[in-house]
Amino acid sequence: MSAESPFSSFQAPVTAIRLYRQVAKVVTRILDPKRNSSPPASRSDFSLNGHGRMSLEDVITEVQEKVIAHAVNGRHVQSVAHMVPPPPMVSVVADTLIGAMNQCAFIWEEAPVAADIETETIRWLNQIIGYSPNAFGLLTSGGTTSNLLAAYLALCQAKERSPSATSDRYCLIASDQAHFSVDKAAAILGLGREAVVRVATDHLGKLQPGEILHATDQALAAGRIPFLFICTAGTTNSGAVEPTGEFLQAAHYCNAWCHVDAAHGGALRLCNALPEKTALWAQADSISWDPHKGLYVSYAVGALLLKEHSARRHLEFHSEYAIKQNEDELDAGKWHFEGSRRFEALKLWMAIKHFGIDGYRELTAHCLWLAQECGACIHATADLQLLCEPDANIICFRFCDPTLNEEELNALNGGIQKALFKSGSPLVSSTRIKGRVWLRAVFLNPNLQSKHLADIVEAIRHEALAQVACVQQSKDGYNENFPRYKPSPEPQRVSPTT
Repeated sequence: MSAESPFSSFQAPVTAIRLYRQVAKVVTRILDPKRNSSPPASRSDFSLNGHGRMSLEDVITEVQEKVIAHAVNGRHVQSVAHMVPPPPMVSVVADTLIGAMNQCAFIWEEAPVAADIETETIRWLNQIIGYSPNAFGLLTSGGTTSNLLAAYLALCQAKERSPSATSDRYCLIASDQAHFSVDKAAAILGLGREAVVRVATDHLGKLQPGEILHATDQALAAGRIPFLFICTAGTTNSGAVEPTGEFLQAAHYCNAWCHVDAAHGGALRLCNALPEKTALWAQADSISWDPHKGLYVSYAVGALLLKEHSARRHLEFHSEYAIKQNEDELDAGKWHFEGSRRFEALKLWMAIKHFGIDGYRELTAHCLWLAQECGACIHATADLQLLCEPDANIICFRFCDPTLNEEELNALNGGIQKALFKSGSPLVSSTRIKGRVWLRAVFLNPNLQSKHLADIVEAIRHEALAQVACVQQSKDGYNENFPRYKPSPEPQRVSPTT
């Protein structure tokens, strides 16, 4: 189809009517996947050459063939690889409205109601955590930005209390399972990655009692100033929820800032899971929580919640062309890290209105139950090993074979994950904990039911047996560079393919 004048794309009613059916078919394909998508066999051509134009219909067709066909679809019941939930219809509709309105949630003149809606969503999140009405917060692009801002606020507080201290004395303390954004924050703040004190966890990736306090004593003895303690509530490796109380105790002892990184685990507060740990979050100075994970809004919606309203003073900036001095709080942009921002608060507000606390409790409880059920299924499978009982909705497990050494087992489990990803079903991720490679499943899909779990586990086991057969046939053993093998339709020995 020939391209029209570029001005025709702005004639909304005509364009919308003509494209409705085509877009509806594409969206239906996304919302009702028949199979997991898989990566392309070779790299697609996305070059932008020349001055020629394409019709909008042709552009959509190309997107369908080159992008959507190979996108990972979190709605499929065998897609359990990452912390990416399928967005509900309310979020899909909200994204359409946000894109159509194109409000810049920077100053009141650009988006008159954005600040009010964001304030209300933050109030709701703070209430769930247990913060007082005096609390504050900001919507961010996700946990990395939230953690960075928390580290900045902690450093500002530390410098106010010790203005003569040099930067090389400051350190922040977190476990070795804390998110890598902790190191990013230290680097961006000019402290360097060496400012991060990583406290060792055990073979399960969990902190042992007293380890944070011991690391604090060592830092103080070395003349360092611990200004920030980061407790991870839902580690990215295994979903472990760390003991908030010890972090709070250490922070209080050092007169430092305590931050809870609950980017993934924040939703645990909705169903009273692990109450002995989550109840203490409200005593922390700040909390990261990603609604684009456990609250099922599409990317990108994160949140930084602050226990004290006064902490925001370190984030306040002004500009004479937009954010002027001595004006009211309608210009939310004065505290945000970003300038121009999408009106993401509307999406979160709509989702909360749609689900309510009770709906979110049901969704969260369902996913926690799925993790427990899948763990039980793995326990019942002789050649699969579960890392540990899950704290949240992530489980780690691996295929074991007594004839293979540790290096071969690591390569085998890494190969299983890669082969499954190429085939498109099921999709799991992998991680490394204390030198061992583990397969990793994240349960955030409400479409997934217990009846699907046995199929997922059996498919993983079938792929593992096929690869083990290849390893045993090989004279050189199995290592990271071992060729990939296609699983046999039947559980029998297969020959390697190049």
